[in-house]
Amino acid sequence: MSCPRTNGPRTNRLRALAYAAVAAGVLAGCTASATSSPTSPAVTHTVVEGTRTATSAPAISPPRPAKSVQPLPPGRAPRAGEAQRACPYIRTGLDEDPAGAKSANVADIEGDRVYRTVVLTRLRPVGCRFYFYAPPYEATAEIRPATYPTATAARDAMVLTARTGTEQLTERDFVAGLTGICYRTAFFGPDGRRDWAFVFAKGRVLVTVYTQRSDTSRNALYLAQAIAAKF
Repeated sequence: MSCPRTNGPRTNRLRALAYAAVAAGVLAGCTASATSSPTSPAVTHTVVEGTRTATSAPAISPPRPAKSVQPLPPGRAPRAGEAQRACPYIRTGLDEDPAGAKSANVADIEGDRVYRTVVLTRLRPVGCRFYFYAPPYEATAEIRPATYPTATAARDAMVLTARTGTEQLTERDFVAGLTGICYRTAFFGPDGRRDWAFVFAKGRVLVTVYTQRSDTSRNALYLAQAIAAKF
């Protein structure tokens, strides 16, 4: 068997020029692709009132993943991002704030006595969490606001948040001019993802109210009604 023939200098030069031309074409293609501005496809967002079409996705942070809240026993300091003080949106009620029984308060509305209230200082506006008065001292309710760039973004976030749960129930005019959504989600660990929450948007602010009630959605709705005027 003969050995393969070695290409001469001319052949090597021609091949080198051909490779250079191909490489230049590839680089040109990469450069054009990197500098071009892709066109965003139209995206349809379904909202409570109907359907609207936008040319790009709204600037919405992903909904907060639902998870159970850890108990806060007596003598234990609040966690980072929590400060023990009164909630600015609603009175606590029994046992921490008995005077609140004369007005709307968490203990009466949610149906569980509260021994500790903390403010969630890392939220804007701040949030509130209320802890049950007996073991295991679990969180019995929570108010969790978030501010979005626009009112439209807040409304879209309301829908997306409710979709992270199940059994959504739309409540139109739960207070005058506002629509909210009840849904089941995780809050008190032993309940799994069966606890009721309520989410609503008011202007640029999204407010989610969590309860440890798996038997009724009304308590979360009533809490939302009691605090809506504060936002």
